[in-house]
Order: sequence, then structure tokens, then C-alpha cells
Amino acid sequence: MIKKLAAMLGLTCGIVGANASALYMTVEQKSGEKYSFLLADNPVVTYKDGNLVVNGNATTSYAIDGVKNYHFTEKDLSITEKTVSNQLYISVSDNTVAIENASAQSKVVLASASGATIASAKTDAQGAATIALPNQQGIYVLTVGEYSFKLIRK
Repeated sequence: MIKKLAAMLGLTCGIVGANASALYMTVEQKSGEKYSFLLADNPVVTYKDGNLVVNGNATTSYAIDGVKNYHFTEKDLSITEKTVSNQLYISVSDNTVAIENASAQSKVVLASASGATIASAKTDAQGAATIALPNQQGIYVLTVGEYSFKLIRK
């Protein structure tokens, strides 16, 4: 009886684990190339000399130039060309953060590393919103609906 219960539990955990989806940050270049980074690896995204820099861990760092946009998906788009509906697009410029394709009326909050709210907005019916970035260097947390992202301003 215990062996049957353990086997059933193991099978259930295997099925649930197989259905769990991983989230990726996919960087799309103007040339059409795509690179995906597993968010579970906690990549750190910064900008240096006009390039998007993604640090995966102590030994991997990628400087990507010619970035068209980057967005978040449940699939690694650098491996497959299939697109996922409801991709969240976040564009960062010198002064603003633009959010596209989020759920309508999603809460968007930019907070300091200490948790103080810097700016907030709600997405419109198309899932778009724009918020201003502070001019100060620092680490900020951008929350869009249920997702949170770290922004570093150097």
C-alpha cells in the first residue's frame, strides 16, 4: 500500500512538474535574431555604451547591440519561432518605461529598492502605459500586474 501511494505521488509530481511553465526574457534584435534568458536564473539587465547587457551569472555576460525590443514569454523564442499570445513588452528609454500588451487596467508601479513608490499608472484598454523614470542612479523595481522586474539606472 505504501509503495502504491509513493508511486502515485511520484507520478502526480512528475505530471505537475511537466506542466509547469518557465518564464523567459527574450531579446529581439533589429536583424531579427532572438536571444532568450531563463528568468529563474535571475539575469541582471543593464545598459552600457548603448548596448543591452545581460549578466546570467559570474561567468556569463552578454552585450547585445541593435536591440529592437525585449519581452517576456513562457517559451524560449531563440529555439523556436513560435510566438506566444499576450507577450508583455517593456521598453526602457532614458526618461521613460513603456509597457505594451499587458492586461487591460493592470497596475503598473515603479518603486525604489527600499520599496517607496516612485510612479504608478494603470494600463489602458490595449494594455499600454508609460511612466517616467527618475534621473537618479539606483536600483528600481517595476511591477506590471503580477510580474516584477529589476531596473538598474547607472
